[in-house]
Amino acid sequence: MIKIRNLYKSFGNHKLFQGIDLEVKKGEVIVLIGPSGSGKSTLLRCINGLEHFEQGEIDVAEIALHSLNRSRPSREDAEAIRQVRLKVGMVFQQFNLFPHMTVLENVVEAPVRVLGIDRGTAEKDALSFLRRINLESKALARPATLSGGEQQRVAIARALAMRPQAMLFDEPTASLDPETVGDVLAVIRDLVYQEGMTTLISTHEMGFAREIAHEVVVFDKGEIVEQGPPESIFTSPGQERTRTFLRRVLAK
Repeated sequence: MIKIRNLYKSFGNHKLFQGIDLEVKKGEVIVLIGPSGSGKSTLLRCINGLEHFEQGEIDVAEIALHSLNRSRPSREDAEAIRQVRLKVGMVFQQFNLFPHMTVLENVVEAPVRVLGIDRGTAEKDALSFLRRINLESKALARPATLSGGEQQRVAIARALAMRPQAMLFDEPTASLDPETVGDVLAVIRDLVYQEGMTTLISTHEMGFAREIAHEVVVFDKGEIVEQGPPESIFTSPGQERTRTFLRRVLAK
């Protein structure tokens, strides 16, 4: 579903990725862990065309983004990004809901404007998604009246309304109060277990990572330090940098 080959990415003089490779199979759940600033979020943004990169190739559902090696994409590159975003949904740390729209309008907007679905059908589908995340009663509310956890669940419903083939989650619980984290993780868990959705998740929730991942990928300073099944990574990591990170994060 997603193939990354020999990816190079810099921010000014700071070289982040220097030739990383990663492959995600259809229906697979890959969890990215590692210290803040290690490249997890940047990788997800590269996959979704939100960050350009200097060298390498990214193929998403057989759409090539390897030509996006400049800050101003050509018309062909822009179309490739558009096609990728039709196939891959993304949920960010900061919800990014439209504050002037109701919950229902937030979920309906993209299917109507981008996919061309008629509004009646889109609203029916949106209510189904909201029912699934236990927020149908909030359909006419504004985002500002919702808790952080509720806003994040709406953001997930909005992404799902585009009927993506894969989902990217960038630290989906990082901005939430501890008591709301479980609700959001439950929605993601349902998506993975019931839908078999191809998923990449960047997270600091180690228990959740261990439970849900088919494979865990450990990042540090723009490198993939190691990757493997969760039991291997969490029980007997092969690299000292992984052991150091896990000791620090699990001690909190």
